[in-house]
Amino acid sequence: MTNADVRPHHCYARAQRLLAEVGMIRDELGRSEDARPAIEIADAKPRECYFEALATWHKVDRLGAELGVPAARFSHAAPPLSETTPGHVIQVIDAVLDQVDAIRQRLQIKETSAEPALETTRQPSDVLVTLIRINRELSRSLERPFTPGDVYRVVALASAYAARLGGTASLAPFERKRKPKDCYHRLTACHTALAAAIAKRGQAAMTTRSVPSDVLPGDVYDLACLVLGELTFLHALTDKAPPVHAFEPAASGHRLPAHVDQLARTLEAQISTIG
Repeated sequence: MTNADVRPHHCYARAQRLLAEVGMIRDELGRSEDARPAIEIADAKPRECYFEALATWHKVDRLGAELGVPAARFSHAAPPLSETTPGHVIQVIDAVLDQVDAIRQRLQIKETSAEPALETTRQPSDVLVTLIRINRELSRSLERPFTPGDVYRVVALASAYAARLGGTASLAPFERKRKPKDCYHRLTACHTALAAAIAKRGQAAMTTRSVPSDVLPGDVYDLACLVLGELTFLHALTDKAPPVHAFEPAASGHRLPAHVDQLARTLEAQISTIG
């Protein structure tokens, strides 16, 4: 099967296998399953699955580093975001599975998981929900979970991309004692604003119908990656925008949820000026 033949139900079956494999690793590490209800998502697109899968890649890469597994280089070039297909999504899932296999060998886990039967009615939203579940289980497996500092770096990159689109705003005032859930709500507002900007250009974006209980920094990281993805997609839809370069902001030092919330509020204001 070539990448052009891949459909959402193929991605879903592969993601379900990955979820089972990650669950075995989590159990081997003595961690409990994330028992929170799954996020309800509608109208997801392959590009959103692609960016969530990249977040999965970052998490499994950190887990591998903690366990002494040699780092692997992600060898696939990023697709044009206006042409992202299920085939691109399954490339990332397969790359994560390769790293998971190396972790299983390191932990001497001999059991394997078979890929479930195809369910042809599955859509990108089902794939995205599964990837979010995988990311939750990976977060529970890490000795060094994703922190507000990790989230801050992604939001800083999103803010830089918004500035390249003409989004201007003064830094929002700092507010103390913010929690991850505050950051999550603010980034949800950013995503909603981006969806509206994308809709003005004749495209669509996913909608969410629920918010996780007991929001953790890893949940905020996942959402920040989706926000960053939508900003890069908006670049692809805007002819006059300078091209997005593959760069990462420098290390930001220790950050509190309040710093993330401050930058997310700034980003929301930037998005409102893009139109």
